[in-house]
Amino acid sequence: MIKNNKWLGKKLAIIAMSAMMVASVGIVIPNQYTYAAEAGAPAGGEVAEPETSKDTDIVLTGVNAPVAKYGEATTIGFVAKVKGEGYITSISPVVSDTFPFESNDAAYMVVEGDATTTELKANYNFMVRSDVATGYQAVEFNIEYVKNGTPLSIVKTVNVKFEGAPEPTEEVEEPTTEAPVSTPRVIVTGYKTDVEKVLAGEKFQLTLYLQNTSNRTAVSNMKVSLETTGGEFLPTSGSSTKYISSIGAGQTAEITVEMSALATLEPKPYILTVNCAYEDNKLNPFESVENISIPVYQEAKITVTEVSVAPDRINLYDQGSVSFSINNLGSSVLTNVQARVEGDTVECEDCFIGNIAAGSTGYADVMVTGVAETTDDGIVKLIIIYEDSAGEECTYEEEITVFVAEEFFEEEFYDYTEEPAVGMAIGGWIIGLLVAFLVLVAVIVVVVILIVKRKKRKALEEAEALEDEIDEELLLDADKEN
Repeated sequence: MIKNNKWLGKKLAIIAMSAMMVASVGIVIPNQYTYAAEAGAPAGGEVAEPETSKDTDIVLTGVNAPVAKYGEATTIGFVAKVKGEGYITSISPVVSDTFPFESNDAAYMVVEGDATTTELKANYNFMVRSDVATGYQAVEFNIEYVKNGTPLSIVKTVNVKFEGAPEPTEEVEEPTTEAPVSTPRVIVTGYKTDVEKVLAGEKFQLTLYLQNTSNRTAVSNMKVSLETTGGEFLPTSGSSTKYISSIGAGQTAEITVEMSALATLEPKPYILTVNCAYEDNKLNPFESVENISIPVYQEAKITVTEVSVAPDRINLYDQGSVSFSINNLGSSVLTNVQARVEGDTVECEDCFIGNIAAGSTGYADVMVTGVAETTDDGIVKLIIIYEDSAGEECTYEEEITVFVAEEFFEEEFYDYTEEPAVGMAIGGWIIGLLVAFLVLVAVIVVVVILIVKRKKRKALEEAEALEDEIDEELLLDADKEN
């Protein structure tokens, strides 16, 4: 927990404490009689040695101390860690006449801990004095802690490299006292598009996030211009310039532009340059240039032609062939192309085709096996699997017709209509009459059998109908009784 107490009281307390430090090491010497009584020393025995602070009690890690330039802000950060049993209660800068920073609120800010704080992080945003000398200088921090129940304190130093104001030359009659202008930086922290993929020939909305990295200077009257080296992205409104009235210190603004990617772009990333022209609060002009990379993808376009099935009807449990052409109509290569046929009547394994260049045709011959007889129109699916320019797996489907039927065997019949031999010509008319009579008798028998079967079937149907009527009446009677 970080608190800013009233700076005057804290300043007096820190100065008083700093004056009591000896050789940059604080020492707490309790009354020996009181210490002996509290420690439970025996009567007339030895007095226990009082607990004192040691330079090794506190260790500073993760020290961040960049070069501090005169008249500019800088940040000094570190983590104070107590070694052994104990905890850190507070950290505060030691302000003296040689303190290299302005005596503002940050100089008297106290970072506080509690009884559980074995590591305490401190970050101080100081303003470097304009008269600071060039070179390394130790910045002191007073660290109060408790060890073995005894409150202690110690002063730790952080070495900081300072860059002072340049010495005036002989040509300059009077040295300037005005601090140099700090350049406020505006950077592109990120972007997003309203589509998952930017496709060549398609429109998309681009949103840019611009941040003013200065923590004390606002920027205003900003003009943002977008451009590409080859005109790969063009604004749909005709203007590639946007205006932002102002961005506060440390704040972020965003702009949205609808753009279109050229249809002839190859699938790869393209650089979009963001030019920013703006002013600070003193109307000083500044410019910044940022580049972002936008990947462009080509939409895969394929067709299937010249589909043929051999044989026209595949025998059940036999193999057949489905051949066809795959035409790549897009502007990117189709990689790892595979094909298969799926349906209830056929089975097959995937057929690997390979890569098909843009504007080229690939040929496939898929072997299928008939596993069930076709009972409908014979429609099955021809499935093409490939990877697009982004390396993502895509699927193309088309319906084709494949018939599967049981194998048909033609029976051999003996031709009884051949001409009789010469020796049998005599009496042939008698045999013909006999054959005709037998055929007539057979027809009569068949007709009689059909009539008998029809009567039996009709009688059976009437009996079943009568039985159903009786069952219905019984059900009605039962319902009435209930």
